[in-house]
Amino acid sequence: WSYLLILPMITIVTIPFLIKVMVPGKSTKNTLDIVGIVLMSISIICFMLFTTNYNWTFLILFTIFFVIFIKHISRVSNPFINPKLGKNIPFMLGLFSGGLIFSIVAGFISMVPYMMKTIYHVNVATIGNSAFFPGTMSVIVFGYFGGFLVDRKGSLFVFILGSLSISISFLTIAFFVEFSMWLT
Repeated sequence: WSYLLILPMITIVTIPFLIKVMVPGKSTKNTLDIVGIVLMSISIICFMLFTTNYNWTFLILFTIFFVIFIKHISRVSNPFINPKLGKNIPFMLGLFSGGLIFSIVAGFISMVPYMMKTIYHVNVATIGNSAFFPGTMSVIVFGYFGGFLVDRKGSLFVFILGSLSISISFLTIAFFVEFSMWLT
């Protein structure tokens, strides 16, 4: 299953074709907000370090750098992230909902190997071949169909369908976790 990491490398082959097809557009002279990029990057790094190490110092540093970042982008003429995005309620709700669902799914995916090893006493190779390989393949397939459905039915429909699918998956696992691994 580790060879699946090679699949994204195929996109590098498409770069010469994309450059050939791209239409040159008008360039505008804008300055890049390097300070904003650095402040946001430091705040994200501090938050990630807090969530992995549970050290409160990183949470305090995250808060300080994030507040400085917010003040910075509200004063700069060409900010890295436009502060008006924070006032766009549908955008913020979508961002929060997407982040919440992503966190739930990522947490579950990281829990599966531990669960399979502890409950079913499965070795690492079997976990990779029976869980991660099919899971990665399904991400490719469902990603394609998800994009197709967004074009046809809209993002709200796909969001609701995805949330229902995740909920049904969690309920199925909750009810069948005590049975054999191959039933769940």
